[in-house]
Amino acid sequence: METGTISRYLPDLWGAVTRALVLVFLLPLIVAFLFNISLPSTLALITSTLVIEYGAAPIGIGLGLNPLFVLYVLVCVAFGVTLVLFDVFAILGEHSERVSRFLKMSSERAKKSTLLTKYGIYGLVPGVMTLGFYFCPPVSWVLGWPKNRSILLIMAGYITISVVTILATIGIFSIVF
Repeated sequence: METGTISRYLPDLWGAVTRALVLVFLLPLIVAFLFNISLPSTLALITSTLVIEYGAAPIGIGLGLNPLFVLYVLVCVAFGVTLVLFDVFAILGEHSERVSRFLKMSSERAKKSTLLTKYGIYGLVPGVMTLGFYFCPPVSWVLGWPKNRSILLIMAGYITISVVTILATIGIFSIVF
């Protein structure tokens, strides 16, 4: 385990941030450019997704964006944020003795609960629907749940609630207009 100056883990951190920027901004903007979708509207959707998560779907649809494109942008942003959070936590756990001890202790406590060990990870699905994609990665990390499975469950819950929100928004707009 390395400890010491920040410069030792800056390359890892830079890689995590770069990956997040590609997922959150670059991929949606490339698709918007290729399909002649409004770039300002796309940026507004990205920004609102960073703030209000799947609640940004009505904003995107209200801006006249295609519902499938809105879903694509929501998923890109959520996936980018989720990955960067897991990456940052991994960097912290790898480079900080104090954080590593905390993780070991919290993981051991979580494993004492049979219910939490067996079914707790599935709580990420309703967790992301109610508390959001900023909350679930830290919970998963602290409790020592498998990263890939956690990401899969977080994204499954997020996509589900995003689709429901988009469908509800389309229904509301079709009645109003």
